[in-house]
Amino acid sequence: MSAAAHRSGKHDVKVVNPAAAVASGLLMAFSLPLVVPLFSRNELFASGYLEPLALLALVPLLVVLRKAGPRRAFGLGALAGGVYFLVSLYWLEVAMTTFGHMSRLLSLPVLFLLVGFLSLFWACACWAAVRIKERLGVGLHLALPVVWVGLEFLRNYVLTGFPWAGLGTTQARSLWLAQLASVGGVYLVAFAVVYTNGVVEALWAWCRRRAALPRWSVAGWAALLAFTGIFSAVRLGSDPVAEGSRLKVAVIQGNLDEKAHLRGTAAQRWVLKRMLEQSRLAKERGAEIVVWPEGTLPAAVPSRGLGHFLAGRVSEAESELPSEMIIGGITRQYKAGRLWLTNSAFLMDSKLSLKARYDKRHLVPFGEYVPLASILPYQWFIPAGVAFFTPGSDHAPLEAGAGKLGVLICYEAIFPEIARQTVSVGAQLLVNITNDSWYGFSSAPYQHLAISRMRAIETGRWLVRAANTGVSAVIDPHGRVVAHISLGLAVTDADSISYRELPPARHLVRDVALIDGLTIYCIIGDLFAWLCSLLAVVMLVATFTMKRI
Repeated sequence: MSAAAHRSGKHDVKVVNPAAAVASGLLMAFSLPLVVPLFSRNELFASGYLEPLALLALVPLLVVLRKAGPRRAFGLGALAGGVYFLVSLYWLEVAMTTFGHMSRLLSLPVLFLLVGFLSLFWACACWAAVRIKERLGVGLHLALPVVWVGLEFLRNYVLTGFPWAGLGTTQARSLWLAQLASVGGVYLVAFAVVYTNGVVEALWAWCRRRAALPRWSVAGWAALLAFTGIFSAVRLGSDPVAEGSRLKVAVIQGNLDEKAHLRGTAAQRWVLKRMLEQSRLAKERGAEIVVWPEGTLPAAVPSRGLGHFLAGRVSEAESELPSEMIIGGITRQYKAGRLWLTNSAFLMDSKLSLKARYDKRHLVPFGEYVPLASILPYQWFIPAGVAFFTPGSDHAPLEAGAGKLGVLICYEAIFPEIARQTVSVGAQLLVNITNDSWYGFSSAPYQHLAISRMRAIETGRWLVRAANTGVSAVIDPHGRVVAHISLGLAVTDADSISYRELPPARHLVRDVALIDGLTIYCIIGDLFAWLCSLLAVVMLVATFTMKRI
């Protein structure tokens, strides 16, 4: 080969490598629920038939990693991860600018900073897997799934955690593979996704005579798929309603778009009347318990005296209500002369008397509190007068007349351990109340729904989801959405709208079951993720202490 041809070949490799990384990031992002704002306001490929892309998406990246060193693998992983998280999480910029009133000059750097941080987990996974391959001789298709799970597990906790867009969630609508979550959590599903990509790439390399056939790896992959198929067929074939005592539950979707800026006493009365009317209609359809979304009450109420607050705004004619209701609201109290809030779910009876209360434990960083507030100059990016939230103390379920209801408020639904802890202390039904109107017509509401489906599968519980503007849903223990209410946002690009422009409130009523049994995941917890993390650390340490193979 001539010198010119040799230089041209090296140049082609430099071009192909980044292109392959970008392709992997894009393909993986398209396996998640996705809305492309400039193209449509609706979810693309809502049926989820693009989810199998996740089983092949990493193949282009793995092809170029086969010949890359650890340093180059880090860069390629960072590029692929950056593309993936930018496409998946672009909606954070919508929330910051449209509803947070942050300037684009500041919101875009914040978005890119978060995407850059999250891409480090992909970068570290690729770096570690390539290093383990070089030093220990462990195939990339074996090392990468283990390391990947360990790093996704770490992402669940580092800096209070942000596990959104984990690879296991890509299979939420692909029910046969998602059933693995009931055994090893969402992390086992992520392992299966990455392992499948690795074996496919290894078979591709064998077909092109660039590597030997990894017989044992292929056999292990086939065994995993066979187990998954049989296990899922048995699990999906059971009747989830017959597994426990029945309860007729209603979900109220108020469609209270944040653009309406509902403030003041008149707005409070209007909102309550709107929600109570839907609750009465649900009672007429036989609903025994009604669930309102997060933060439905249009004003922060005193931490004590909630019943008095509501009674003063509800007439006798509006009091024919279901026997029990879960209402989302914000409470206020003063400590040391400073206002503090709690994000709460209230269990009320038909007379609007408080029976029980759950306070959100896992708060949203920079949304509900500021990490390291004592040393961070948070005044630079948090408007003056904003009150911070106080976390709740435990995950104890609400003791309703029908049974024990475990509440997950908004952000808490993205953490698998929170749902598991709630079930471990007796929750027979999961209730997720949220307000996703902050994200407008974007991927976020659909991705949040997919995440909630994984929580239902992991815990083997029915999950009732009440979202202020949707997507509200009832999800069975196998992750199937048996009923839903679509997005109810005002179709306008204006920053502010009249309450008259809001879509009408809606409700749905469904039979669910109160379940006491535990899945394998509820019993063993994140054991699989811990084992992968430990094995990844052991292999990585060995690369620094053992001679190159």
